[in-house]
Amino acid sequence: LLMDEASPSAPESLAPTTWAPKTIAKEPPAYSSEQPKKWCGITNPFARFPISIAFIVGTEFCERFSYYGMRAILVIYFSRFLQWSDEHATVMFHVFVLMSYLTSALGGALADSRLGKFRTIFYFSIIYCIGNCIMSFTAVPGVTGRPPQAWGAILALLLIALGAGGIKPCVSAFGGDQLRSDDPALIRTYFALFYFTINAGSLSMIITPKLRADVSCFGENECYPLAFGLPAVLMALALAIFLLGRSRYIINIPPRNVLFDTCGVVWTSLRVRFTRWRAGLPRSGGWLDPAVKEYGSVFVDEVRALGGVLLVFAPTPLFWTLYDQQGSRWTLQAERMKMFGMGALGEFQPDMMQAMNTVLVLLMIPLFQRGVYPLLARLRIPPTPLQRMTAGMVLCGVGFVISGLVQLRIDNSLPLPSVPGPAGLRFTNACDRLLQFQSNQTIGAVLQPGTRTDYMSLLPGALHLTTNEESLTYVVLAGALHTVFAVPNGTTCSLVGMRDEYEAFAQSGNKGRVRVFNGVGSAISVTSSPDELDVSVAPNEMSSFSSGAMLSGSYTLSTSAATRASVRVQGGAMYTLVARNGSLDWFEDMPGNQVSILWQAPQYVVMTAGEILFSITGLEFAYQEAPATMKSVLQAAWLICTSIGSLIVIIVAEAFDFSSPATAFFVFAAMLGVVLILFIVIARQYKYVADHSGEGRDTHDTLPLDTEPLLSPSPSSSSPPTTVLSTGL
Repeated sequence: LLMDEASPSAPESLAPTTWAPKTIAKEPPAYSSEQPKKWCGITNPFARFPISIAFIVGTEFCERFSYYGMRAILVIYFSRFLQWSDEHATVMFHVFVLMSYLTSALGGALADSRLGKFRTIFYFSIIYCIGNCIMSFTAVPGVTGRPPQAWGAILALLLIALGAGGIKPCVSAFGGDQLRSDDPALIRTYFALFYFTINAGSLSMIITPKLRADVSCFGENECYPLAFGLPAVLMALALAIFLLGRSRYIINIPPRNVLFDTCGVVWTSLRVRFTRWRAGLPRSGGWLDPAVKEYGSVFVDEVRALGGVLLVFAPTPLFWTLYDQQGSRWTLQAERMKMFGMGALGEFQPDMMQAMNTVLVLLMIPLFQRGVYPLLARLRIPPTPLQRMTAGMVLCGVGFVISGLVQLRIDNSLPLPSVPGPAGLRFTNACDRLLQFQSNQTIGAVLQPGTRTDYMSLLPGALHLTTNEESLTYVVLAGALHTVFAVPNGTTCSLVGMRDEYEAFAQSGNKGRVRVFNGVGSAISVTSSPDELDVSVAPNEMSSFSSGAMLSGSYTLSTSAATRASVRVQGGAMYTLVARNGSLDWFEDMPGNQVSILWQAPQYVVMTAGEILFSITGLEFAYQEAPATMKSVLQAAWLICTSIGSLIVIIVAEAFDFSSPATAFFVFAAMLGVVLILFIVIARQYKYVADHSGEGRDTHDTLPLDTEPLLSPSPSSSSPPTTVLSTGL
């Protein structure tokens, strides 16, 4: 729609105070019952959408690209860059998600007040952009101090949460306002397209983890400033696209401050009923009827309809409690699984698995819209929205049960090296010649240079060891594992005994652990390329596993003694590197993660099918069942359910100390099962306001359009007054 200039006294005017009179008007798009156009014989389902939808969809794509790209690396940023524990990182991740959805109440209230949806989106987008810039800048090493302090991330995430939450309930409702249609099927198609766009934007969850892991910057192996900088650029682009479409939008004027008036209806009804109760007067009519005199019967009926939808929404947060843990518990689970190489693209990273949800959504939306739902209609069993949402909750619970079973398999696949008897000991030959090991017990071996034995059973206590060159008395501890090294010492080979301690570093996630034994005879330093390892070791000493954490991948190890070796590190594994004169010997002490990350695929497939049924249907249900004056408010209420879901995760994580991740998965699935029963009871009693059969009943209530001109036409203009739509900021 093109805009007409109007009076400079109008409060929304940003135009000059003088102008040459010109009046241009364009009617809202009219929808016919004709079949949509076809491309190459294929029906185009979007041909009936106005051009303004393209700008709104483009804005949503860029904003979701920014949000999900930033969110995908957030847990790892907390745990690796800010060095928080896994539990603390999980809690803070869900605090951010909670704030992002909780602030949607503010955005919805402002959008349905005199501010309107257009200005609400614009103002909160500016806040959003500022937060993204701060996030990228404070991720530069040294900006917030060494070690890095959390104040930069906290400030940035507060602004991002405010901006994302402020615009989130407005964009989808603003797009729905462009559809002056009497066809519920068109509205259903719009929300499917809108949700498709959300998930297309979330493909950034593949890109930002690669930028983080594969780009080195500011002297660090991981580049968080670049990974957070790309979302900042996309959010700025989202704002630009939104403003480019301003002359095409239908902008409705909210006729009242819906939030305040809704509270007024409730307060007036409670006050009158309490007064009548104290006076001993009998109850009459509905409980909101006392507010009809002050607010009118139409608005009171709208508040009553709002209450019915909110009652349906009450049990839904438990779905989001499970769903949002894809970015926390499921990501941490992925860190303890076996990665795979992607050729020139490098190693698959655990936080990239979240992108599978996005890809599946993009595939399943057309499948459900063009396959599942039409098939059900032909079978004369069209499911109602609440039936679809019920099926979605069931699938969500099943997905978490599957994740629990996968976790049990992970837990059983990482046994520590077992003690073969009362105690265990093995021999390692770091010398350059064959040696024969003997003892006062029944253990012994003949070893070539750079080889070692398995653990052998022996009794604890003093152990007398000899080779054909040296002897050693070493104390063996009960229930412990030990290694005796033969190392060069001048012209002979000495014996050095050490205890092997694996327990503290078991299940190291996506990192392998490397310790270095120096058998060279002088101090050495060991480094790796790519730069992950840098340790210095004194002669006949061994570094700790704690100083040798390395991401899974292939490396070239080098020592200051000019020796090199190519090795591969697997996540969760433990290794011993023995440096001896002229060579490096690489031993695997404990195998790495054994369960492939692809075993997470079934839980993502089931969860995504549940999301299609539950989330898209919920958006459609919230919009169609909402009164015309409360579209953004109910969209915000739907989003607040998501924030409550994250709050439940935080409460449960802080209140309960689960013995294992698998236990947590099963507990959350059981919680959803209990709430599902309550949801079914409420859904069976709900009476629909809108027509969901797709037969074509008009469900789009009429709101006054924004016809207030920006500048008054010149008095000399002879043109008759024309109704126009103002789209100024």
